[in-house]
Amino acid sequence: MKHNYKIIALLFAAITAVYTSCHKLDVSQNNKSTVSKKEASVQIAQSLAGIFNPENGGFDFKNGLSIPSDFTMNKKGKIKIQSVNSTPQCGAKLDTTISFNLDISDTSKIDIWAKLNYELLCTGGIPSGLTTRDSAVVSAVTGDSKFVIKMGENLTLKSLNPGVVDAQYSFDGPVNYYAKVEYNKPTTAMPNIEGTFNYTFKSIIIDPKKDPDFITGGSATFASKGSIGKNVWNYKGTIKFLGGHKAQITIEGSVYTADLITGEVN
Repeated sequence: MKHNYKIIALLFAAITAVYTSCHKLDVSQNNKSTVSKKEASVQIAQSLAGIFNPENGGFDFKNGLSIPSDFTMNKKGKIKIQSVNSTPQCGAKLDTTISFNLDISDTSKIDIWAKLNYELLCTGGIPSGLTTRDSAVVSAVTGDSKFVIKMGENLTLKSLNPGVVDAQYSFDGPVNYYAKVEYNKPTTAMPNIEGTFNYTFKSIIIDPKKDPDFITGGSATFASKGSIGKNVWNYKGTIKFLGGHKAQITIEGSVYTADLITGEVN
């Protein structure tokens, strides 16, 4: 029986709030893959869906270039750098650490540590970009399982038309993701899962006026390794963003089309 395991879906069903990080996760190429390229592409698509969904934590790409001003679980203040009506200070920075624990029940809890760093960039006195360099570790324990997430980004974002409200912008840089799920009694249907996903994004174009199709173009390279039970994958490849919340994933000559909202792959 063939199973379609979805790492991101499993993790975010248990963890509803995470922050981002910039840890580089080493991926060697020594292990022979026993997970097919198609199944590995599903894990890649799921990780991309998680990265670009602001409800899963991280930078809110579809809301434009902004610096968060508070970090409650359900609210973010923003300085919109495209807006001619706002008056953000050029060179404004945010550099802070967040740490908290949440006891859900006697047997379930979540621990979060995050280091957040943002800086507003200007050109000729007009806000024109943003850098975001963050790091975090998130762990969760339930009655029958343990979860660990590390997410990362080190991005430079640039407005394509500074000073114009809701202008398109581009971003470049690495985004790295690590996830591990361990069950007290793993089964064939619910195996232990571990994966790393290292991306380098290049000239990704974002249109904040389009939702959910806010990614209109760009590319990325990736290296990913992981395990599903006793089976492993270890692949490198490329991604081309097609617009229409779709991306083309190429792994060693095999090409798949991914949905960036659902994480499904054809």
